[in-house]
Amino acid sequence: MSQLGLIIKNEYLTDIRAKSFWIGTFLVPVLFGAFSLFIGYLVQDSEATKKLANPAAPDPSDMTGMQSLGMLCGIFLALFLMIYGAQIFAKVKKEKANRVMEVLATCITGRTMMLGKIISVGLIGLTQFLIWAMMVVGVILFLGFILNMDIPLDYLSDYRLYTGLLWSFLFFLGGYVFYGSLYAACGAMTDKDNENQTYMTVITFLLLGSFYIGEYAVTNSSNIFVIFCSFFPFTSATIAAVNAVAATVPLWQSLLSLVVLYIFALIAVSLAGKIYTSSLLLKGRKFSPRDIVLFLKSK
Repeated sequence: MSQLGLIIKNEYLTDIRAKSFWIGTFLVPVLFGAFSLFIGYLVQDSEATKKLANPAAPDPSDMTGMQSLGMLCGIFLALFLMIYGAQIFAKVKKEKANRVMEVLATCITGRTMMLGKIISVGLIGLTQFLIWAMMVVGVILFLGFILNMDIPLDYLSDYRLYTGLLWSFLFFLGGYVFYGSLYAACGAMTDKDNENQTYMTVITFLLLGSFYIGEYAVTNSSNIFVIFCSFFPFTSATIAAVNAVAATVPLWQSLLSLVVLYIFALIAVSLAGKIYTSSLLLKGRKFSPRDIVLFLKSK
């Protein structure tokens, strides 16, 4: 097995065997469901609260089924990148303070270690979402067969559902690699909490921006600003996915957005790998823009 494969296997098995993984996997849906019910109870008779809670959301009555699916996919992608990107950041920051990294760095390249963390965290996230999907299916089957509730299954025969899911996966893959590389590079650049927080804030604002612009794009796909954001790598993973799933833009535009995203994802892996390799073992110092430029020029 290759070095990358060994790192991915070790990282994945270490995380999946941890008690915190299983506690979080089963506790998060319960807390999310309870929170949703609580919020729904509070806002059910308050129009002002509904608008305040989600002022940018389009009117559901104005959206088609595929546009609704596109908006849900955009929300999912933004949240996934935010949650699991932060895990990559935390892993890198923790290992930066671990002296074992000095030994590993002598036999494994920094880019390989970085990719191992990005891929393993992505697999952990997909494992959790697979378990959650099985739980949702179980609840639906319970409601359908035990409580004799009618569950509309006609939409499962619509090919657009599967093409939409394929678009979501392709944009998710490119966006995750792009943002995962940024999170890993930021985690390696410093071991000071205040600087770490600055980097995290910038990336979080970018993801929040793509989240809200994605909601706007659901019914405004022809807007020039939305078109620009669908090609801009920091926002295209969400916005171009929304447009592609909803089929509100030409096919060539979605394909071009996907190609541009993958090109920038490869560039991000290359540049972040150089920063990761050059800065991971440097502790207790603040990096200037000049230092980062030197890192990028390194082999």
